[in-house]
Amino acid sequence: MKANKKFAFALSLILPLLATSCADMFQEKIPMNINSGNSSLAELLVEKTPVTELDAPSQVFVSQGDNGSTITVSWSAVENAQSYRLERAISTTRDSSGNFEEPSEGDFQTITTGVGSTAYIYDTTYYEDKILSDPNYLSDEYGYKYFYRVMAENITKGYGSSEYTEPAGGTLFAPPSETIASAGKYKDKIEITWAKSSSTSTTGYDIYRSKNSDGSSSTKIGSVKSNMTSYVNKIDEADRGTEYYYTVYAKNRIGESSVASSIAMGYAQADGAPIQVTDVHVTEGRGFNNSDISIVWSGDSETHYTVYRTSSKDSALTMLAADKSGSSNYTYTDSENLVPGIYYYYLVQSWKLQEDGTKIKGQMSDSGSKSKTPAEGFILSSPTGIVISKTGSGHQISWEPSIGGIAEKQNYIYKVYGSETANGSFSPVASFTAAELMEYEGKYTAMLSTTSKYYMMTTINGSAESSPSEVAAPAPYAPRSITVSAYANLSSEMGSSWVANNNGVYPVKITWTPPAESDDVAGYYVYRSEKKNKGWKLLSVNNDEKTFMVTGNTFYDINVSARTKKIYYYRVLSLNSLQGGANYSDIKWGYGALTAAQYMREYNFMVKGSQKKLKLMWKSGSTDKLGQETAYGTLGGSLSYDAHISGTSGRVIMHYSDYADYYIHTNGKIDASPLDSEDEIIGTANGLFLLINGNTNTSAGMDMAGSMDGTVTCKGMYPGSVGYDGVQIKGGAAGGGYYKIKREGFADENVSWTVGEE
Repeated sequence: MKANKKFAFALSLILPLLATSCADMFQEKIPMNINSGNSSLAELLVEKTPVTELDAPSQVFVSQGDNGSTITVSWSAVENAQSYRLERAISTTRDSSGNFEEPSEGDFQTITTGVGSTAYIYDTTYYEDKILSDPNYLSDEYGYKYFYRVMAENITKGYGSSEYTEPAGGTLFAPPSETIASAGKYKDKIEITWAKSSSTSTTGYDIYRSKNSDGSSSTKIGSVKSNMTSYVNKIDEADRGTEYYYTVYAKNRIGESSVASSIAMGYAQADGAPIQVTDVHVTEGRGFNNSDISIVWSGDSETHYTVYRTSSKDSALTMLAADKSGSSNYTYTDSENLVPGIYYYYLVQSWKLQEDGTKIKGQMSDSGSKSKTPAEGFILSSPTGIVISKTGSGHQISWEPSIGGIAEKQNYIYKVYGSETANGSFSPVASFTAAELMEYEGKYTAMLSTTSKYYMMTTINGSAESSPSEVAAPAPYAPRSITVSAYANLSSEMGSSWVANNNGVYPVKITWTPPAESDDVAGYYVYRSEKKNKGWKLLSVNNDEKTFMVTGNTFYDINVSARTKKIYYYRVLSLNSLQGGANYSDIKWGYGALTAAQYMREYNFMVKGSQKKLKLMWKSGSTDKLGQETAYGTLGGSLSYDAHISGTSGRVIMHYSDYADYYIHTNGKIDASPLDSEDEIIGTANGLFLLINGNTNTSAGMDMAGSMDGTVTCKGMYPGSVGYDGVQIKGGAAGGGYYKIKREGFADENVSWTVGEE
């Protein structure tokens, strides 16, 4: 119940005394059950707890490998919620135990309906998140985990949004990997093997076979349980030598199938097949050049050979050369779409032509990735993950080593090039041998005496040099003098963008000064968190979720989820022209101003609690409500109560003097517990939520009509004042008019007397 209404209720008990001095007459004048628009006195003195902030959903369920392209998210309904906001974060790395690392709060992004749209609001408790529109076994997404969190909202009634739920993670239904079929190893069968699906929901595998190299028109030939990773396909004598193409599908507990695995080619060996090639090896191709890989094997002039390739990324066979024959033609140089950073494996199939022109194939060479002696090669790759940092004497550079075995890596030389423009001419500035570097957490680090604006690197192995790395630039120094607004009126600056969110909270302004050396600064990223040292979320310009780099020194945070009684932390990152950076500003906090209506609700929260401490106004006997008393704030100050009759009018005077009940804590909690060392001092009253002074008075005549008067000033988190002079009394209760709200930095604004009655 609101303060002004309670004052009027007390007055309604006083007014009948003006008509008669008899106590029994008093009871007749105030019936306890009124069939009108006014509540009965019994009802009026039973306080109802108003809804101010929604609870978070108690449970969130995320599918665990139920579908190969979509993850479903559902959550428990929240009472009084009209809609829900859903956020997602993606974890791509695992810890030392093999578990996915949980994302920080700053990794979560609101799921939107399209480019430039605002946060999508869901009116159900279920959502299908389409991760892959065209899934296939090479999709990296099968190796990720997707985390979700949900917030409850009610826009229409203006309730405070709930906290987000704790993150819950789910995965796509992953296909099996590394599918391999035996090629000529057996005469009467083909063995298909695979690595298990990473999804724990897997209950079994279906094996399909086709005579087409693209796997089309395949038919199911068998199924095995989830603990098996192989299948034997019996081959009739008439079908020996026929190439078959196999795919494997995982099945899960709800009957769904994964996408197909890679296609594995296999065949049973026919009688009279040539012998297996046993000595396939790479001759030039372990990082000795950046364009091709050469292999060699032993052969004979009467046998033909087909060359295949697989890779560390894809186990499917790729045919490179259909027919290699001749007494001196037992070599092959591969330069077809080779990619840095990938290991390649080469296999050779022997075959002969029969008199009828058909091929009879020998066993595929045992030189693939699973072999004890693989024919493994790679092109010389440039370093990756290059980071440049400024130091007092130059620049520090770190990078991830190029791929290769121990022997190759020891011989590498890393060459650094510098330039004054990103697209200009780069010149050598330094080089480092692997032997003189120390690897720490997978990276090398070295000092540069130069101060170029841009760098790139190559790897040298003997006389070969890799192609250049991506261009990197030094991270600019950190922004200085960051400031964040608190309860500020930014309407003159933001114009039409000055709009409060559904919780009645306006945007926050963040400003900063460029670094002392700012010629390399192209822009900034702004981050926000609810915690001081973790959980940072990258903010987009105008909350559009697509533009993130700020080119000026000011950012307005349109935080659609900002809540009252809550501060938010901010930091700013300087970016170079490549949108890279490493140096953050200091961390500062702030919070948005409130709408006038929301201000009244926060104020009423304080006043409502103070009146619970009074005794006279809550007595059951009407005449007992007359008199004077004083209640005291939990943290100091007082509330005095004086209900009396003066002439033909009743009057209730209530006066606050430095009254305070609550501290405002950094995490948004308000209570009487002392601030601890981790709490910031918020507001203008040494951390008190509100410190109030002033009067809220009620006057009424015999017709139960009158008015209120007085003003209460507020210091604390939301400094300002509430004026009662415009509130009307009708029927012994507040029944019209307005409050006059004065927020520090704002013009006066009238708020209907009904605010807080929701």
